[in-house]
Amino acid sequence: MHIYVHIPFCARKCPYCGFYSVAGKSRVKEYFEALNKEILEQPVICSAEKDGGTETIYFGGGTPSFVDASDVCGAFRYIREMFSIGDGEFTIEVNPNSFDEQKGRAYIEAGFNRISIGVQSLHDDVLKNLGRLHDRDEALQAVAAARKSGFTNISCDLILGVPGQKEEYLYEDARLLIDAGAKHISMYSLMIEEGTPFEKKYGGRLEEFVDEELERKMYHGLRAFLNGNGLVPYEISNCAFPGYESRHNLSYWEGSEYYAFGAGAHGYLNSERFAHPENVEEYIKDPMKRITEEVLTDEDKLREKCMLSLRTSEGMRFELADRFGGEVGKNVKLGYLEKTDTGYRLTRKGLDYANLVFMDFV
Repeated sequence: MHIYVHIPFCARKCPYCGFYSVAGKSRVKEYFEALNKEILEQPVICSAEKDGGTETIYFGGGTPSFVDASDVCGAFRYIREMFSIGDGEFTIEVNPNSFDEQKGRAYIEAGFNRISIGVQSLHDDVLKNLGRLHDRDEALQAVAAARKSGFTNISCDLILGVPGQKEEYLYEDARLLIDAGAKHISMYSLMIEEGTPFEKKYGGRLEEFVDEELERKMYHGLRAFLNGNGLVPYEISNCAFPGYESRHNLSYWEGSEYYAFGAGAHGYLNSERFAHPENVEEYIKDPMKRITEEVLTDEDKLREKCMLSLRTSEGMRFELADRFGGEVGKNVKLGYLEKTDTGYRLTRKGLDYANLVFMDFV
């Protein structure tokens, strides 16, 4: 069983961010009252007796570290009351400008054992272009604070393909983060999300500001650099030292079901994909309201499992591939998939055209 909790509050919304979030702390108290109500009144469909307890919990946002640690830890405690919690992976997302050692110790005491830090870059010009509120020193201080507070499972995000960014920046950033104690690094290409300030700024034509070949060189170069330094690429956008892979993210790629709490949170239970309205006020009024996005058939689940498994370095196993021989054969001929001892996985070329491959299975 897996649980995602959305904390939508931020000091300021980043101009590239497409996730649901709101700037400021208006109605924070009422929000957590509603969140706790939803947690406590949630029918435990995937019971501990059925599924063996909660394996992962992930508090994301927004910026969970922007609000008081007592509010976040309080919600975590309510989850511990409602669900069977064993030796799982329990992650808290933080931003460098709103995190310190004191908050880290509070998170550890509450039961969090993994921290994900939104570093994005360790070059101040790139951070400025991204509209981030922290600088290089604050980012490194945040990683140090995480270690001092007791976290040993530390993940950091990096963004590549930013206008003005140089390829060597990424290697410098990765080296510094590894030396600082990061065990997991997520690497994301900058995307233009609909309705964001970046869409207005770049007009949806980021390739006019960042050469596509350079962006792909950055991606493959950083992936190889991390692999060469012990962080194995286990998924399209994620690398980790062995044993530090994100169990929560792997649950998504394995097609597992998961609870979702909070405004804008998306969940998947009993074959139903659902979402809470992306509106704090509406959520406060009715935290139990859900919108059904789709109900998956058995065929849908199989196709989705194929697509999601291809995101991982292990790839799609033969028992799945045999069900979709036409789709697999087509992508092998195109050079996007290659055969392994256990099934099929994306080739280096396939990593660049992954979305085209995925479309064949949905």
